[in-house]
Amino acid sequence: MNYRIETLPTLSVIGEKKVYATGQKAQENIFMFWMAFDESGKKDQLIQLANDQLSGLLGVCKPHDNGEMHYLIGVTSEINDDKWQHTELDGGRYLVFDAEGPVPESIKKAMQQINKDILPNLEYEIRHAPFFELYKDGPIREDNYVTEIWLPIV
Repeated sequence: MNYRIETLPTLSVIGEKKVYATGQKAQENIFMFWMAFDESGKKDQLIQLANDQLSGLLGVCKPHDNGEMHYLIGVTSEINDDKWQHTELDGGRYLVFDAEGPVPESIKKAMQQINKDILPNLEYEIRHAPFFELYKDGPIREDNYVTEIWLPIV
């Protein structure tokens, strides 16, 4: 699996958040969260507020020391609106992987490969910071769709 290194400034992200008891629970339920979010009509409202510092929708994963995983569907935006929750993506370097194929299967497969085969063999240290998926506009269920997975590194 190919990867590249990108550097980001600190970015403000707004969106809708769910809290899961564990990372495993998050993995089991995130796709349903996306489906409900899409069906609610909130996606279009949120996209209108995007500043496109990262073009597309983000799935921001923020693990906590107590085992919880917070997951926010959002966009980069400087707008401060009480309707949406807010988080920040820490500035710095990121390993960026392309997960090609239909969502969510492609992401699950890519994360398994990244954690099992790639990260143990790279000389990069993962930072304790949110990581995220970047969903660009396109047909997410198609074989050639690419989701970017951004992992913060030291």
